[in-house]
Amino acid sequence: MKTMISYWRACTVLCGGMLVSPVYAQGLGNVTQDNGGTEAPKVGQSYVDTSSGETPNPQVLGMEIPLLDPASNTMTYNGAKIDVGNNELVRARFEKYLQQNPDVSTEAKRYRKKMNELLKLTQKSARSKREIGSEVLVKIGNGLYELNDYEGDSGQAASLASAIASALAVQYANRSRDRENAALEKEIDKLVERTNRYESRNTGKRTPSKDKKTAAEKTTTNDYLIEHNKIKVKKKETQGVKNDAQSVAALELSKINFQSTIISMLMQRLYNHALIGAQTYRHIFRDGDTTLKIDSESQAGKLFEGGVGLPPTVNTMATIAANMRRDVDQNMEAVVNMLAQNKLGEATQSLIQAVATGEYMESVATFPIEGRRRVAEYWSLRKRALPALNARDYGTVEEIAAKLKQLDVDFDDSMLSSYCAGRKAQSDLHLRNAAKALKAGDDERFNEEITKAGTIWPKNPNLQKGREQLEKVDNQDAVRDEFRTLMARKAYRTVYDEQDKFEVVAIDQELKQQYKEAITLIGTIDGMLTQLEIIAKQDSVMGPCMAYETLLERGEQDARFKEDEKYRDALNRYALAAHDFTQALEKARECEQRREYGSALANYYRAQCLYPRSTAAGAGARRVTEIILKAQF
Repeated sequence: MKTMISYWRACTVLCGGMLVSPVYAQGLGNVTQDNGGTEAPKVGQSYVDTSSGETPNPQVLGMEIPLLDPASNTMTYNGAKIDVGNNELVRARFEKYLQQNPDVSTEAKRYRKKMNELLKLTQKSARSKREIGSEVLVKIGNGLYELNDYEGDSGQAASLASAIASALAVQYANRSRDRENAALEKEIDKLVERTNRYESRNTGKRTPSKDKKTAAEKTTTNDYLIEHNKIKVKKKETQGVKNDAQSVAALELSKINFQSTIISMLMQRLYNHALIGAQTYRHIFRDGDTTLKIDSESQAGKLFEGGVGLPPTVNTMATIAANMRRDVDQNMEAVVNMLAQNKLGEATQSLIQAVATGEYMESVATFPIEGRRRVAEYWSLRKRALPALNARDYGTVEEIAAKLKQLDVDFDDSMLSSYCAGRKAQSDLHLRNAAKALKAGDDERFNEEITKAGTIWPKNPNLQKGREQLEKVDNQDAVRDEFRTLMARKAYRTVYDEQDKFEVVAIDQELKQQYKEAITLIGTIDGMLTQLEIIAKQDSVMGPCMAYETLLERGEQDARFKEDEKYRDALNRYALAAHDFTQALEKARECEQRREYGSALANYYRAQCLYPRSTAAGAGARRVTEIILKAQF
């Protein structure tokens, strides 16, 4: 029976364009090859394979059975193969359900209550040992006609009621013919009895010779009556045979029509209707024959007996309908429990299966709007993740995966995260190679690496830097000329501030050394100024003195320091902060130049008193003292 149920689960997946399929559980589908050469988790797109040479699916009463291949998750239907896992019809149907309000109107409640009453009536009658009466069948039919008033039924109950009424009408017509045949049998018996008497008269009496003429006339009359009776018997027998044939043909046609109605409703996932029809079938057709009218040698017959292992009967249809009803209700119960545990992925999968299998069941139709919204949010994120992954927008994929992780406690984002991180790293590696090629002056390799980086990760934010570098390559001559002008003006800081722009000149070996020297010089000055600023803040008295003297010494050591504007500004700022020290030092030098060694020594001593660690004041004092002692002045 499990095999039969599994088969019919596959057989009943199509209804109004709806296809049954499990949702993507935790990953985002099968792994396929992308343009970058790395296996990527990618949802397969919907496709239809109309390759010729396919054997058409078997049919049941003219209805083609869709066959599901669980290995490839594809459905064969009408000569086409459809990927049911990612079919647009699946998504559209499910999304429509998620956006609908629960069907809990007063009319819907009344409809379901009446439907449950009819189900109980047919089930109770099915368990009864005595035959169900025509009054009960009429009650079932009238109840079905009442269900037709509900708009959501779409006239299906009336169709089943019409099938029941039609079957009963055929039964009544057959009974009328049976009564007619019984009357014909009595008439035939009388005619046969009368004919036998006539024949006995012809053979049982002897007529005297003197009355031969009268005897001959009586014999002729008997023969005429015998022949006439035989003709009437044949006519009545022919009429009886005709009535029997009509009854058999009408009964078979009635069974086929009723069976077609049950199967049609089962295929439309109207399990309540199908179950009512199957339960009443054996009470309408009381010959005990519930076998579906399918040729055992046909493809459909072989499918049931060979593929399913059970003969196709109306009782089998009833079992399938009952099991599908139970399966849908169990799925919906699982959905509620999973949502309570924040297992959105599994809940979405179970809900899709429930909707696809029994969209019109009460447990599905009345599912609360809050649950639908939670599933819709999760479903929408999953739906966005697919095109983002196929478009190699790894940043968006990681963002969506993080949100899915928050919604679903069981969502495993390890595969997505690892894949996206790997692809982003590959793209950055190609950008790094492109930068190396740029410095080496290899334009061809630069273009190749930039192209690879963009192909792997089109939205890589570092690509903009690569584009800017490419523009620099295209404007090399103008940049080189500007660089030479700045170096001639000793505008090293301008080169440093726009070093990304002038990096391209490093391709030229002649300018490469100048570029490095300019960057190194300004970097050294800025580093020194930063350290001096820290020291000056720590000691507001000695700090400025030390900073001024250090700047002064470095300027004497490398004249390029004096060309830098920040160096000069810092020197003036610290000179102002250590005004007494700088004034004493400057006066000492001026006096020394005028050979006023006494005054010079006094000022050097004064400067050293203000900043005892001053190397300039100490060296000046020693130098002037030596001149005075040796009387070299």
